[in-house]
Amino acid sequence: MPGKLHIVNGDAFGDKLRKSSIDGEILVWRESLYEGPIGMQMSDSLLLPIRASYLFRKHGIPEDLFTSTTLHQEKQLDMLSDEASEIILWFDQDLFDQLMLCYLLTRLSNLHSGQTRLSLIQYDQKIEQTIPQLYNEVWPVTEGQLNLAAKVWSAYSASEPLSLAVLMEEDLSELPFLKRALEANLGRYPSMQNGLSSLEQLILEEIDRTEVSLYSLFQHVSEKANDFGLGDLQFWGMLEQLRLCEHPLISLTGGDRLPQYGEPLPVQFENWRVRLTDAGKLVLTGKEDHITLNGIDDWIGGVHLQGKQLIWRLDRANSGFSKL
Repeated sequence: MPGKLHIVNGDAFGDKLRKSSIDGEILVWRESLYEGPIGMQMSDSLLLPIRASYLFRKHGIPEDLFTSTTLHQEKQLDMLSDEASEIILWFDQDLFDQLMLCYLLTRLSNLHSGQTRLSLIQYDQKIEQTIPQLYNEVWPVTEGQLNLAAKVWSAYSASEPLSLAVLMEEDLSELPFLKRALEANLGRYPSMQNGLSSLEQLILEEIDRTEVSLYSLFQHVSEKANDFGLGDLQFWGMLEQLRLCEHPLISLTGGDRLPQYGEPLPVQFENWRVRLTDAGKLVLTGKEDHITLNGIDDWIGGVHLQGKQLIWRLDRANSGFSKL
């Protein structure tokens, strides 16, 4: 049987691993599982076209490219039992990586009792460590980790958020970064106070009193919300949702739309700026509600938030969720 296979998130980390002295093939996993509809298996024939359509609308990712990439990745997972004696997963502490980790552990759990050994390296990107230092911290994947990952993915895939809220009260220490990441995920839901998610709230707070450059806004929000693992493409998409709604909360100066997938940054993009509208100021102060004003049509895992009323919201006062 062939040797090691490393599964990593992102080409940048994959390039670092290739330059190290560590042997083995490398599979770079390219998928943003905190965006759009998801399910128990991402190649599901009903789910995939809905997901491809969502990511095209939000980021301009060509539907045929997204579909072929997803099917290729899933096929690679299905073939791993014949290709590697050990699979090593390298994943960071943020929500982006932890969701990916839970999905991959769920998909690879059938290999655990076979001849392929599953191993895991978890790291915190804020702590500077070399690849060899991280490799010294490799541990076998346990039965408890596989069971927990499956429970998380099942709850995250559910069409309502209540099962995930219940899971948050359980012991999640088998995967030590998981609880903090899932707490960030809860913040993606609209608030009871003004209908903003925690990231949207942070964005509006950052531009409360003055115009702000897009670069500095992205930097400040990313630093303050590093539990999300936010990328620039995801950030531009979030800003466009706040800008292109029925009653825009922000306005853009310097250009007419933000970059989408595969597009170079526009000329003088460093001079583009964003500011609050009057509606944005009312929502930020709680005098208006973003969902009531603009409605919502988005996904958090398997939960489809759609419309202006009876939307699942994070109800921190009652440690759970309510519809409003």
